[in-house]
Amino acid sequence: MTEPADTRAAPAPSAPVSDTERFASLLASGERVLVVRQRHWFTFVQAARWFVLVLLGGVVVGILGQQVDGDGITGILNSILNWGFGIFFLIGLAGLGWYYLAWRRERYLVTTRRVIEAGGVINKWTRDTSLSMITDMLVGHPWIGRILGYGEIDLLTASEAGTNKIRFLPDPDGFKKALLDAKYEHEMEVGGGYVAGAPAAIAASPPPPAPAEPAGPAALSAEEVDESITRLADLRDRGLITAEEFEEKKREILDRL
Repeated sequence: MTEPADTRAAPAPSAPVSDTERFASLLASGERVLVVRQRHWFTFVQAARWFVLVLLGGVVVGILGQQVDGDGITGILNSILNWGFGIFFLIGLAGLGWYYLAWRRERYLVTTRRVIEAGGVINKWTRDTSLSMITDMLVGHPWIGRILGYGEIDLLTASEAGTNKIRFLPDPDGFKKALLDAKYEHEMEVGGGYVAGAPAAIAASPPPPAPAEPAGPAALSAEEVDESITRLADLRDRGLITAEEFEEKKREILDRL
């Protein structure tokens, strides 16, 4: 009797950790990663060139060891060459492996606030330059870089370091454009913060008080009314005002009693 097939689904492989998640611990609150860039593979070749020579030297020593007879008096030379091949080969291979890992781990990040250089195989390290400190950028395209597809950028800063050099960078013009966009966004965020909050502050402020309506004429006492009517009658008798004007002013005075 055959056993039933196991229909349980195999566990799904875990998704690789992205560069943004990998360097999330370096970011401040509200800071976002805009660009992540790894340096050109020629960085590895340039850094490990001496170990490449050591490895090639070990290969040459190994070939020579194969040409020397291992018997008799030449046996000592054969042993030395074989040992030399092993030492040179191991040193060269270890150096190449170390620089390869260092190249694979190094990254340049452009965030909304900084340019971050991070790397390290055993001991992790980071260097960052604030976008507000960058005063200018110089992009270079060496002849071998034009062939292999890399360039270099000098970040001119207002800090004591002066210049931050980024070598062997693929598409340096695109990196500069992303950096300029990030710097513009940062300047708008910092410089426009007060302007952006101004309408809310204006809306929250209490409205100005409405202008008070003009008050009516003050009330008069009986003595003031009698004195005013007497003066008006005198003006009428002297012909300075008409009878109609006298009656009109008299009513206004009586209304204030």
